[in-house]
Amino acid sequence: MNKIKKDEKQAARKQQIIEAGTRLIVQKGIEKTSLADIADAAGISKGSLYYYYASKNELIFDITEAHINQISENLFAIIEQTRGSTRWEDLLKILYERIMAADTRGRLHIYLIQQALNGSDDLKDRFQKKSREWKRMIIDGFAKIDPGIHLQGSAASMIIAALDGFLIQSLLEVEPISGDEFVSHLDVKIQP
Repeated sequence: MNKIKKDEKQAARKQQIIEAGTRLIVQKGIEKTSLADIADAAGISKGSLYYYYASKNELIFDITEAHINQISENLFAIIEQTRGSTRWEDLLKILYERIMAADTRGRLHIYLIQQALNGSDDLKDRFQKKSREWKRMIIDGFAKIDPGIHLQGSAASMIIAALDGFLIQSLLEVEPISGDEFVSHLDVKIQP
């Protein structure tokens, strides 16, 4: 089998595992879902699963990352389709509303943050890398909406922190705010 076909087969298998893991975690919860359960649901052996994922945290990270990447791709598609006619406030509102609507993925995200804080250096490193990517995506997204916008890294960090904070509040069932409220109260400093 040539390298391209092997890579495609491995990517398809990994996607199959991610989809099976997502379904089970949604049904049973994080703690009650084992790697053996996920292997069974994916139709592979536990040994094959370990070839792709050595730990449940690695799989959960990839599930969460896939979801966040999907949200990001959708937002960048909106930016490209409406270049020049979308305001940054509208984009930020869409981002907020999509993250708040993703209950299961939000729970996974917060679970991983907890694991990273409890001593998983690998997860902590992956979050640090992802955080840099998210900041860059936010900065680039604002610049694509209006090339005159030069969003600072600290403002992008504040947006991410606010989204994480509101996600935690939503999961704790604290009275949520709307996307309009989120945008209107977030004092983002944009430099022309």
